[in-house]
Amino acid sequence: MNQFFQMPIINGAIPAILIAAGLLALLWLLWGNKRHLTLWAPAALVISIAAGTAFWYLAEKVWNLWGEPLPGQLYVYAGLALFAVLLVVPKILALRRLWARLLVLPVAAIVLVSAAGLTNQNFEYYPTVGSLFGDTGTIVKSLAQFEASNGRMKLTAPGRPTTEATWQPPADMPSHGDVLTVHIPGTLSHEISSNAYVYLPPAYLATPRANLPVLVLIHGVPGGTIDWLRGGQINKFMDNYAAAHKGLAPVVVMPDAGAWWSYYPPVCMNSRAGQAATYLTQDVPNWVKKTFGAGTYSSRQWAIGGFSYGGTCAMTLAVNHPGVYPTFIDSSGESEPTIDQGHAVLIKKYFGGNTAAFAKQNALDILKTRHFHGVAGVVTVGASDNQYRPQGIEVYKAMKHAGMDVRLQEAPGGHAWPAWKYGVYHNMAWLMGRLGLS
Repeated sequence: MNQFFQMPIINGAIPAILIAAGLLALLWLLWGNKRHLTLWAPAALVISIAAGTAFWYLAEKVWNLWGEPLPGQLYVYAGLALFAVLLVVPKILALRRLWARLLVLPVAAIVLVSAAGLTNQNFEYYPTVGSLFGDTGTIVKSLAQFEASNGRMKLTAPGRPTTEATWQPPADMPSHGDVLTVHIPGTLSHEISSNAYVYLPPAYLATPRANLPVLVLIHGVPGGTIDWLRGGQINKFMDNYAAAHKGLAPVVVMPDAGAWWSYYPPVCMNSRAGQAATYLTQDVPNWVKKTFGAGTYSSRQWAIGGFSYGGTCAMTLAVNHPGVYPTFIDSSGESEPTIDQGHAVLIKKYFGGNTAAFAKQNALDILKTRHFHGVAGVVTVGASDNQYRPQGIEVYKAMKHAGMDVRLQEAPGGHAWPAWKYGVYHNMAWLMGRLGLS
């Protein structure tokens, strides 16, 4: 059963079977008597095309429903799913045998599942069967369970950071890291947040414990703290990296930066919508240092990264708080914080209509007048991401002009996981050098 849950659904046998089954199911729904073929099927097709086109126009041009344009093929998948639904009743009426009629709904469901699978292949949001049910492919412990199984953590006094050259893995070092679900309180910011996740690499679990840096990873919106585990598979990637580097990897913290229950996401700024910047630059680091004793030597041990909303968040905080996060990875981020309701609503709801108050925290505005020394980052853009790619290039140029040590990289794909995880996956050597591990 565990092997079944670990089967991929973005490539391999399962998606191929789903596509084939979906096509056969659609053909079966389409086939019928003369009335079905000449009246109901064409009518359903026309309605599907009209409805799909209207929804595309409203979602993309009027409502900005997704926050960015979606690939056109996704609307085609949705249109095919609607086509199958519209064929259900005519198909039932066209059939005479009861057993055949009972098959219509399950067959239509196959088309819907196939369309959903094709959509998921585009984003790679659910990589495995288990991820559909919240299974990230690893055991997730609570902080209390971790402390009970490992004994109350004895946090050593801050010493010099561990490096790969000086680290000798102890005999008791495990081969894999631990993933914990935790709650990081908004002690100073008074922000209300959902549970966060923490990845502890093998070298942290050893005795003696390595003095490790911290990588804070921010999710997208819509999305949540589990995204980097489910879609990004970050714990598995870090385990593989650690296996090749004496068990060493950063402690990875995945906090809530989106307030998923809120109509207006906090956009990683201090505003009327909340003190999100204070939460991410003070509450989160303070809690991590106190709870895990990681990143205690200097701010050089801290980096922040994220994708989409999280990429915008990472670069916004690196510009506003370079003393906290002097290293950043902005994957497919925007040129400035945005909300679905538009810039005018953001200024009004977050800053009481005060454009200057927004500009005071907006990275592009700050980069025009301030020179940065000692701050380094990576900006990645999806090769086919027509919406976010130009914005990432704009951010890169502004940072370069402001003196940052920043590099621009083109990642494969569009606004989806293949591009989002590229920034971390392909820059570990650089990141470990910045964080002092190598």
